[in-house]
Amino acid sequence: MYKCKKKKKKKKRVASKKSGTNRVTQKKSFSRCEEKLLLKEMNCSKCLCCLRSSIPRGPRLRIVLIGKTGVGKSAVGNTILCRKVFESSPCANSVTERCKKAMVCDQREIYVIDTPGILDTSKSKDLIKREIVRCIQVSAPGPHAFLLVIQIGRFTIEEQRSVQALQELFGEEASKYMIVVFTHGDALRGQTVEDYVKTGHAELRRVIQSCGSRYVVFDNSDIKNRVQVRRLIKKIDEMVAANGGECFTQEMFIEAEQKIQQQKVERAVAELLEYQFSFLGSLDNRVALFQQVLMEGLHEQAALDSDTYGYKIN
Repeated sequence: MYKCKKKKKKKKRVASKKSGTNRVTQKKSFSRCEEKLLLKEMNCSKCLCCLRSSIPRGPRLRIVLIGKTGVGKSAVGNTILCRKVFESSPCANSVTERCKKAMVCDQREIYVIDTPGILDTSKSKDLIKREIVRCIQVSAPGPHAFLLVIQIGRFTIEEQRSVQALQELFGEEASKYMIVVFTHGDALRGQTVEDYVKTGHAELRRVIQSCGSRYVVFDNSDIKNRVQVRRLIKKIDEMVAANGGECFTQEMFIEAEQKIQQQKVERAVAELLEYQFSFLGSLDNRVALFQQVLMEGLHEQAALDSDTYGYKIN
């Protein structure tokens, strides 16, 4: 009897020890995450995602969000992050004035870069150029994925020309790193996203084909739904693997990375410094072509409307 009791006691101690180890490991992991986020001037003290990972293990990822104002671009970023970092609003006026970067609080190093609505034709050339430069700096040496965010039930002329316009900015290879993310998934009302694409606008299907037929749907009203985030990350991993395991890059990103590495400060600080890049002159031309492609779409639509409704465009 005595031996029996001793054995039970020992087992209890071992179980307690194991339990304690798990608690310590989780706490240690959480503090490492907090330290990293503090470098990025973020607060993750209330983020439960640190304690239970939902994202597949893998190498570092840099994800750039691109879309028109009001489509839920910043909300997609917050859903990926599992917390509210980017200002988000469904209104037509942009609440994202500057390109911002945040890190997913998880077992994997994933950075999300939110951009102002650069697909808006109302944005000035100078603003777009400034934010593209900032985007290049914070995503150097290059993003692993460009997420083209489009709202379910809303597909504009600018969005029809989006891939072509972005290729004017970053080059033709950029489309190999693009994924369409549909927002307002709840608006499908039981319809699958595949059926929505199949029965939708022909130009929408063309945009998706330009992105390698890669697309996912998000419901940003459920920020804690990690299934949709896991699905997206898996699709990004598959795309990166198809691209040889490398991020997208070209001369602008390479130069930015070189400048950043030359600085004797923390990388998070170096990414936000101002530099005299040699590509600024050529970027002027790229931005002009980018805006021209978007505007041509609007002019074509205006001409079609003129023919349909019988009025003249001056």
